[in-house]
Amino acid sequence: MKILVLAMFTLCSFQSYATFFPKVVDNLELESYLGKWYQIASTNPSFQKDCVCVTAEYEVNESENVNVTNSCNKETIDGELEVVVGEAKKTRNPAKFNVSFGGFSLPFSNYWIVDLADDYSYAVVSSPFRTPIWILSRTPEMDEEVYTDIVDRLAKRFFDVGKLVPTTQIGCDN
Repeated sequence: MKILVLAMFTLCSFQSYATFFPKVVDNLELESYLGKWYQIASTNPSFQKDCVCVTAEYEVNESENVNVTNSCNKETIDGELEVVVGEAKKTRNPAKFNVSFGGFSLPFSNYWIVDLADDYSYAVVSSPFRTPIWILSRTPEMDEEVYTDIVDRLAKRFFDVGKLVPTTQIGCDN
């Protein structure tokens, strides 16, 4: 009886774990993911405060990890350019990375690709905690219907889409 109770507890714990964390994309071809992305919307994390014209560029480095170059203009499209460079270390799951900036690294993967177009025209990135959220596109603008579909799918997966804020890209020189 004790073994049965322990087995049931373990199964319930595993199911809670599996539903708490968001599912990431099944297949990620890193080569197709590399390159430049434009931020279409985000939950506006504090380290991106007052950012417009936000882009991210990814390229494989000598250590077989991924260099991450994030840039934005502060406050306006003509504002001061801010650039930060980090590194995304691969994990056993190709859709999860441990991204660090300035040498500070978390003990778990913090960059999860939770949605991705078949043609890699858009991606949605979050974390194990479903926050922050970034909606990225290969172009500075995204079709409204595509955006709405993405947001609807995220909401069904318990992401707090009410906190998404559109990112200014019109008029940017990026």
